[in-house]
Amino acid sequence: MAVVPGTLRPFFSYYGGKWRDAVKLYPAPRHKKIIEPFAGSAGYSLRYHQHAVVLYEIDPVIVQVWKYLIQVSPSEILAIPDLEPDQTCDDLNAIQEVKWLVGLWLNRAAASPRKSPSAWMRAGIRPGSFWGERVRNTIAAQVDSIRHWEVHNSGYIECPDDVEATWFIDPPYQVAGRHYRFGSEIIDFDALGRWCRARSGQVIVCENEGATWLPFRQLASIKTTRSNRSHEVYWLNDFDAASTPDLFGEVAHPK
Repeated sequence: MAVVPGTLRPFFSYYGGKWRDAVKLYPAPRHKKIIEPFAGSAGYSLRYHQHAVVLYEIDPVIVQVWKYLIQVSPSEILAIPDLEPDQTCDDLNAIQEVKWLVGLWLNRAAASPRKSPSAWMRAGIRPGSFWGERVRNTIAAQVDSIRHWEVHNSGYIECPDDVEATWFIDPPYQVAGRHYRFGSEIIDFDALGRWCRARSGQVIVCENEGATWLPFRQLASIKTTRSNRSHEVYWLNDFDAASTPDLFGEVAHPK
């Protein structure tokens, strides 16, 4: 998939990331500030990184990786070595945040850093998709673009009230969100729905078919693997049902 000029590529691969979908499927931000209360890999904000981006994330590992990326120099990224097929992240002579960053690139779309390369990485399948020269160069070329970002280690409930912003809310899915370290089993979805309705500004909420905590509309049937599809739904605080028809477009995601 081609990169839209002015956007950034993902800094790490993460389960449920929205980078591929952010431009094609979701509305562009109408406010100068973007807030992602369930940040993960911040796929939406990467598409609009020049905005004032504020990330909130309950997983302390992901928060520490983001804090590292916001302050690290390009030369430090370029100095991180490759990981040999028989090595683990524990073999790296590096700080913990570096090990976590590399670990997130050892397996595609993992919900937490891995220590050992995946079978695909060991086999050399699509090497540009795993930790190595291409990934390292991409990250190094991008870190200066997120110096103004903020990241906070807290849940959505700690986000400030009455802030007019574009809120991109992508929680662990009610039905399918149990793969995270802090997954859907710890979320009161009725309370989350009320909280989403109370936000000021533009509110975009992501979910999967079967979710009931907001009146979601069909968005797209997304190809996730050669044989699997994800039926995505969404909710906007201001969409007009008459002018925003249900969609079930085919969006193929190449592996």
